[in-house]
Amino acid sequence: MNEYDVRWAKLADLKDINLLIRSPGVKWFGNIRPKFHGEDSLFCSYQTHRMLALSKVTSKLVAYAEFRNYPPVSALPSDCWLEWLNCRYCLSMSITWLNALFFNFCIYKSENTAVIPEIVEELFYRESRVWFLITIRTPNVQQPSHFAETFTELEHISKIFYPREYSSETNPNTQSLYIVHRTELLPKITFRKALAEDNDDVIAIQEPEMPELRQELGEFYIAEEVMGQDLGDGKSLLVVAETTNRSQETKMALFLWMTSDIDIRFYVRNYHLTSFGNLVKVDPSQLFHFETMTVCSVRRRGAASMFTTTAMEDLIAQTILGGFQRNDSDMSVASAGKFRLRSINGVIVDTNGPDENNFYMRESVYSKFKYIVEKLRSVEYYFRFEEEIVNFMYSSNSLPDGERAIQAASNVFLLKCLVASQDFALPRLFNAMVAMFCAYPDRDYCLLVISKRRKPIRSHIEVLQYFIVGWLPKKHVHKIINYIQFQSMQPVVSRPSGEDNQEDVYITHRSTIFGEISLYKLEKEDVDEVRALMLGNLAAEPAGSEVSSVTYCSKVNEREELENEIQTLNGIMKDVLENEFSEFAVFTIRCGNSSRPARENTSVGFVVLRQFHNLNKLYDHYNLSKHEFSLDRLRAEIISLRLHPLFMVSSDLIFRDLARKTNYYDFYFISPLADQKFTNDLKKKMMVVEPKPVKKAPIFFQVHQKTKQSSISVNLNTPNYSRDHLIVYRHKLKPIKWFTNSTKLVIIGFTSVAKAFLRRLIFQWNNDNKKNLENFTCLGWVQVTVICRPGVVEAEYDNMFQCPYCANTRKCYISYKNSSCFVRDCCARMDLRFWVHFVAGTEMAINREKKCVTLDSCEIPYDTLLLMCGRRFVLRQPENCEQREPVNFLEINSRLSKILLYYKVRALLEDMPRTYSILIYGGNLFTYECIAFLINHGVDCSRMVLVLPHRFTGHEAVDKQKNPFWDKNIQLILDQILADSGLTIFEDYNFQHWVVHESSDFIMGVVFQHFPSRTTMTFECDLFIAFSEGHLYYKHKQMLQDANIELDGDDIVVNDCYRTNDPNIYAAGSFVQIKPEPNYQYQCTSEREIAAKVRDPSFDFLTRSFREYLFPRKLLHHLGIAPQKDFEDRYAEPLHFQGMLPLNYFITKVIMPRRYLTTQLLSQLSCNLTTYKGNTFCRVGLSSHMVVEEIVVVTKQKAHLDFLQHFCGKHELLLNNLRARYKAKTIASLFSFFQEPWTELIMHDKFGDLQAVNRELLRPMALSTLSRVHVSAFQTVTDQDFITLNKCYLEHNLLNFLREHRRDFRHRFALPEDFQMSDLTNWQHYAKAPTEGETEPSTDC
Repeated sequence: MNEYDVRWAKLADLKDINLLIRSPGVKWFGNIRPKFHGEDSLFCSYQTHRMLALSKVTSKLVAYAEFRNYPPVSALPSDCWLEWLNCRYCLSMSITWLNALFFNFCIYKSENTAVIPEIVEELFYRESRVWFLITIRTPNVQQPSHFAETFTELEHISKIFYPREYSSETNPNTQSLYIVHRTELLPKITFRKALAEDNDDVIAIQEPEMPELRQELGEFYIAEEVMGQDLGDGKSLLVVAETTNRSQETKMALFLWMTSDIDIRFYVRNYHLTSFGNLVKVDPSQLFHFETMTVCSVRRRGAASMFTTTAMEDLIAQTILGGFQRNDSDMSVASAGKFRLRSINGVIVDTNGPDENNFYMRESVYSKFKYIVEKLRSVEYYFRFEEEIVNFMYSSNSLPDGERAIQAASNVFLLKCLVASQDFALPRLFNAMVAMFCAYPDRDYCLLVISKRRKPIRSHIEVLQYFIVGWLPKKHVHKIINYIQFQSMQPVVSRPSGEDNQEDVYITHRSTIFGEISLYKLEKEDVDEVRALMLGNLAAEPAGSEVSSVTYCSKVNEREELENEIQTLNGIMKDVLENEFSEFAVFTIRCGNSSRPARENTSVGFVVLRQFHNLNKLYDHYNLSKHEFSLDRLRAEIISLRLHPLFMVSSDLIFRDLARKTNYYDFYFISPLADQKFTNDLKKKMMVVEPKPVKKAPIFFQVHQKTKQSSISVNLNTPNYSRDHLIVYRHKLKPIKWFTNSTKLVIIGFTSVAKAFLRRLIFQWNNDNKKNLENFTCLGWVQVTVICRPGVVEAEYDNMFQCPYCANTRKCYISYKNSSCFVRDCCARMDLRFWVHFVAGTEMAINREKKCVTLDSCEIPYDTLLLMCGRRFVLRQPENCEQREPVNFLEINSRLSKILLYYKVRALLEDMPRTYSILIYGGNLFTYECIAFLINHGVDCSRMVLVLPHRFTGHEAVDKQKNPFWDKNIQLILDQILADSGLTIFEDYNFQHWVVHESSDFIMGVVFQHFPSRTTMTFECDLFIAFSEGHLYYKHKQMLQDANIELDGDDIVVNDCYRTNDPNIYAAGSFVQIKPEPNYQYQCTSEREIAAKVRDPSFDFLTRSFREYLFPRKLLHHLGIAPQKDFEDRYAEPLHFQGMLPLNYFITKVIMPRRYLTTQLLSQLSCNLTTYKGNTFCRVGLSSHMVVEEIVVVTKQKAHLDFLQHFCGKHELLLNNLRARYKAKTIASLFSFFQEPWTELIMHDKFGDLQAVNRELLRPMALSTLSRVHVSAFQTVTDQDFITLNKCYLEHNLLNFLREHRRDFRHRFALPEDFQMSDLTNWQHYAKAPTEGETEPSTDC
């Protein structure tokens, strides 16, 4: 029984460690002198592990230890210690670079001498491949007694080795080594075959985690299997492991069940196993059997082949519309079935009436809409299903072809079961992996099959780190789509098949367990190997894999990125080999014996890196601390890293060895979304740096010129860290800590709410106190499946689309995002596909009993279901709602819809340049944004008709709520501008229905009804775009009704925890109604706050388009994933909206949700402050309590203005006496006022903490003053008391805040001590003007 709790040391332990070092009665070994420099110096030097031990009795710190992969000898380079060790010492054990760590320092209380073995034991548990711990004892020198080291306790568990020059007589005072051997300290594990009498012990081990086995198989199934093993063909092997403690007592700890009886053909048919030799052995020089199998495979369409103009041209060219004709007709497929034809005297005439000619004039447009553009909505467009031939070869072994010969040539065994006792240290399961391969010395692969129907046991979860994964699909072919995005990062990809199986299959190789991973500098002989590793399996594949009956040469080069990477890496390798002072470093990653030369080991990867100098440029967009200990060390930027997937488990060893060889201790990988990209196979083992939730200055997005490196041979772009969309990965050489959710979450929809929720879930470790971020390399492993329509996710992350009308793609409507940066960055500065499984399909039903969602191609099981399927715009269709959506109808609910709009408008302009007609229906800012897009992309205003619906007013509960998506005054001005441009506008007309052509799904006209006259009007159109708010999508509504989910009209009814009437189903988004209705605004709230605070989806949303901004934060609280201590129902963060307007204007509107509706005035009665200067209009709305509740900016500046969120919700007095300055006419531009230097204080990340301290300071005074009977809350004595008694304390807190965070500010705030200095030139030097590059916020932000 252990007496101490041993764990990793954290920054929060610095104070206790410092007290331990300075306390009397402690012993230590190692260099203690630097430890006396104070807390800040304790963690400055790099250590592989920092461990501490707490007494289980007193919970007090009793020991602290440091371990590293190289010795603390300053004169010895970190990559030369093995040569030094072999030269100076004659060692009896085989020590390599990777199987040894150095025990550099340990301090412990003198009465706790037993703590050292427990610390060492815990380290061996955490480091499965470390066999030796080495401590260097320096020669004795005269020094003060308080610096004397103690090695007595270490001697008890180690062996002492002396250098070759040691002599007990002539040279006794020399350096020495204390080496602890793993096997001599840890309890001994003995593996043996299971016996029949082990039945009860094995069942006792299995019972806690698999009690169903005894019920299914009986009390003696282990004994029966053991006896069958002895009498059978020997394919099954049952093994038990026994541990021996220090008292020589044995106890059964492990049970292993393996078998070589595997249907190899089954796995070859259903998995891509070519890279694993199809799990069989074959010797080409010997006789072998040959079979061919026809299998199915799926390829995901490359980004260059999805939405680009060239891809659309390819799509047209590969169809009948592109010029290829049908064999049985001279008519195009578009015409088939659309004409009624008869022959009169050899002349073909149209038998339809004259009214039908309108459609025939539009037939070419209809054809492109239906057969080309609508392809973007289909699953088949994004995934290519192909048939291929697998050549299955296996050694004959003098046997005829068939199952016996396959089993004889088998190179795999199956791990059926691995169970450990409850008190067994799970990290020691690595020994079980070693034992399994030793039991099958002639087989290289091991399979592990885990059923989805049962909860995985902890032993299987532990050993999964040594496996790579593949899934077996169900009967439906399209099921492969569910996992293809995740599998694209894995080597084992399942094939579509007709097998019905619910099992996950994992595979590993012998080299993963026994091989040592080591790094070697690039040599000339390695160049060809590195090039082969770059290509990987693509070397043998053709560039185009599209299957077609007609040969067509695609214009799209899907391998362009790979070719650019190869060209760049060739230049880097040439530079490294020819230039002694090259900035780059290239290492090959090899498997074998790390102490042997590179030629004797197998190359499994390579890494290219250089020093990273641009960390300071990442602070504006990314959550990086400026005060970490690691910032004092050199940092590296990984350019490219390739590694065979079998060795991903060795990621820590690779980074650790890379640090030892390069002296880089902080690794970054910068992945641009729309520029030159490189591969990093270990990025899943690196921490993604979360972008900042709110920026602190305008973010300009104009296009800039890319700069190249000065090296002529290396064509490498330098990104603009402030403007480019970059994903930043980081590895700080700190222990990895995984963060996950305990239940399987399934989300329907990929809305802004879903993005915010996923971001909060993935970065749940990035909380305000930063304790996880400071102490660990934090990795997310979330069990989340998101179901959405085909193409939605692909369009969100597409960066290949280039609009020919817009020089700047970020200014283009197609790529412009309306949400805040918290949501925008989910697709711009991170890739949620990195963690989340996305399923492309259409939801058909929810089975509440089976707890699964049925799609058109498969079933997705869930533990908790989140309904986030609300669409911003859904047009009510009272009649014929089951019919197919017309091809010339669009609702802009995603970027995919915008791309569809672009290509449909392009088709109209090409085929009907003089006769087209576009009808637009809507009355919000999104409507005018779409009109601006149409005007800027070649649409004539005279060809557009805008129908404005009647907006109902007079409902006090609605009128009191702030709405960022509608602005009456601005929209009146826009209507006048558009009318002057020739656009026809009809007001107060509500949609009734549309008229579809009788033989096609093409809208011929749309019928509207006027309010209040109720007269109807019909508009003909070639394209109908609707921005109608307030209706649940009818298919989702029908699905929920069938599942008996409680609805109120078009709303999903939830309680205050966002839970529906099913306890396992939550809802959040535009169509959620909270019952009873709360007394605060919940319709327009911050996505960020929703994501971290979302608790109840029961908001009575009357304006549906805001509801999707509601819920993520509360959901995390109520799901128990990220509970909050001071949880509050009311929303306290502003909502940000931005959009594009005609005449190249941009609008930004930030509103503060009202926390109390009953006592509020109507939103139209706010006190408004307005300014207009330099084509920039700014309006600030103040509530009756003088709190800023609205900021509106209309400008021509091409920038994101998220920084305005910092000022919304603040009192005007806090904003530098805003109202008084405005009345005094000292503010020429409110927009410029919010960019003055003083605003930095309010925008600081810790300003909320300062406010909290001030609030606690003022609260007692306020309560005592208001509690007096004779004092009214409105009397001036209260203000006077606050001013006279508390002003000095508030000023003191403010000055302390500025002193602590002074270096975080761009503009230096003056402090009193600066003016007390005798030489004022020092202050003038400190407060000098910003340097070049800091003058304009746009350069840094």
